[in-house]
Amino acid sequence: MKQSGLYIHVPYCRSKCIYCDFYSGGASCADWQQLTKALLKELHIRRRELKSSVATIYIGGGTPSLIPCDEFRHLVNGITLEFGGSIHISEFTIEVNPEDVTEDKCRVWRDCGVNRVSMGCQSFVDSELLAVKRRHNSKSSIDAYGVLREYFDNISIDLMYGLPGQSVESWRESVSVAMDMRPEHLSAYSLMFEEGTALSVLRDKGRLNFPNEDECLAMWRILSERLRKEGYCQYEISNYALPGKESVHNSRYWYGNPYLGLGPSAHSYDGIDIRRSNPNDLKRYLSFYCADSPTDAAVGNSVFYEEEHLSKEELAEEMLITRMRLAAGMDTTEYEGRFGILDKQRLINNARPFIDNGDLIYDGVLLKLSHKGIMVSDEIILALSM
Repeated sequence: MKQSGLYIHVPYCRSKCIYCDFYSGGASCADWQQLTKALLKELHIRRRELKSSVATIYIGGGTPSLIPCDEFRHLVNGITLEFGGSIHISEFTIEVNPEDVTEDKCRVWRDCGVNRVSMGCQSFVDSELLAVKRRHNSKSSIDAYGVLREYFDNISIDLMYGLPGQSVESWRESVSVAMDMRPEHLSAYSLMFEEGTALSVLRDKGRLNFPNEDECLAMWRILSERLRKEGYCQYEISNYALPGKESVHNSRYWYGNPYLGLGPSAHSYDGIDIRRSNPNDLKRYLSFYCADSPTDAAVGNSVFYEEEHLSKEELAEEMLITRMRLAAGMDTTEYEGRFGILDKQRLINNARPFIDNGDLIYDGVLLKLSHKGIMVSDEIILALSM
């Protein structure tokens, strides 16, 4: 049986980055004790959804590095007690912002079992960080990394390309700084314009200048070539790792393994065909799980999440979208076993033009993106799913 993952969403930030559409609220009014109580209550109620042992924990957000040390201990101790006082975790990740990293917090995170840290650097050019309202600067990222390195031997950093005011040369500078740091893992994301974000509003008003498509493509090539030379493997479209340092927890999402998500806006998947999602409403979340007898006052339900049963077509599309992002590609025999020979034949027929032009590689079993195919992956995956 596939092991499970546990995701915990911390919905507080000191301030919201202008590109972010993740659910979060202001940290100035955070009630950390109530949040911890609610998260542990949700775990207690929903633990039965887990049909296998938990092997990974990922605390994301929001900004988990804002959690006070005492509350972090309380949260982790509560999770451990919920699983009978013993839990064997192969990977325990916390997301952090550079400005929150201190010796005391690192010590607490490590002592509580955290063995992987993901730090959101985004850029090492101060003007670019300022343009997207990040609270840290390049120096604070480098300093924070130095502190983290004293306590952890598995560190991931995030970078973003396509930022306002960013150039190909400034991106090359950020990549060089990242390689000087030599983290075990690096995630690089193209800036997305999510509806309703401050970034989209500023773009629509013409207030910011962004790199064009050709420049973003050049940035991706610079990153990919440099990391390959440095010994990193691009194991997923946006993720690079030194050998053996791939994200175990995030790989659960891409391979369709089960995971339980706690906290407002968190998602869960049973590994078969049921997806559950918590509403984006912190007030309702705290009210529900901090009550003696949880009932959602807003809708009168005895469960807080929304549940969706995925159809065969939806499962096939999801498998296609997630597996084709991986360097390992998709096992078409597994696809046939789940969805039938006709669906496999349709998939290969849709893939044929991309196989012929070298964007896809197919050996009769594995179907995967070539290096040049990665650059047009969205177009390819859309065509395959038709």
